[in-house]
Amino acid sequence: MTAVVEPRVVKAGNRGPFTLDGTRSFLVGRKRAVVIDPGPNEEEHVRALSRALAGAVEVRILLTHGHGDHAGGAEPLARALGAPVLGPSSAGVLPLAEGDVIPTDEGDLVVLSTPGHTRDHLAFSWARAKALFVGDLVLGRGATTWLGEYPGCVADYLATLDRIEALDPAIIYPAHGPPLRAPRRTLDAFRTHRVERLRRVGEILRETPEIPVEEMVRAVYGEALPPRLVKAAHSSIEVMLFHLEVNG
Repeated sequence: MTAVVEPRVVKAGNRGPFTLDGTRSFLVGRKRAVVIDPGPNEEEHVRALSRALAGAVEVRILLTHGHGDHAGGAEPLARALGAPVLGPSSAGVLPLAEGDVIPTDEGDLVVLSTPGHTRDHLAFSWARAKALFVGDLVLGRGATTWLGEYPGCVADYLATLDRIEALDPAIIYPAHGPPLRAPRRTLDAFRTHRVERLRRVGEILRETPEIPVEEMVRAVYGEALPPRLVKAAHSSIEVMLFHLEVNG
């Protein structure tokens, strides 16, 4: 029987509404290793990653995207380990592109372009474990991730979900929340949520064509939306309106 291969995980202490119980940094390889999403710039978390990689002779730091809860720790960790940082070109690091291969002593990782959460979001396919590291593409709990960074992100996101489903991974490792061991069910839930939210926005728009975005936010998310989430909700409504306009 083939042994189950799993990554090592170091979880940061940055619990929050978008990060759930904290950012998970994944380690693949022992002597020739990678760190996927080194997490926030928190001294304790960077030290924990450094300790976990103390025995490695070669380390690469990989980013799925440039948001601070994923990439903030990259620079201090790179200094501590003397390791290069690779990821989307917009993150100001050594750029990775679709199909690039990153070797480790536990198998290669292959770069996938997975736009939606950000325009140049990446995922990493680990064929040896039939696994995908997906950053913020999906979360380990719930059925939604934030979309609102750029016009067109909703269409990109739905296409990315279809692409990931076609790859048929056995397990998905999100950066927030536990591993997803029923990927098809999870991807379908995230797709269904997004389509239903679009339907609701379209319904409100048909009833009240001139409704201001601020009122649309209240109508979709409710009056109990915490103030710290209003800006993110506003951006989400704007990109959904763009999607509906472009796609009729």
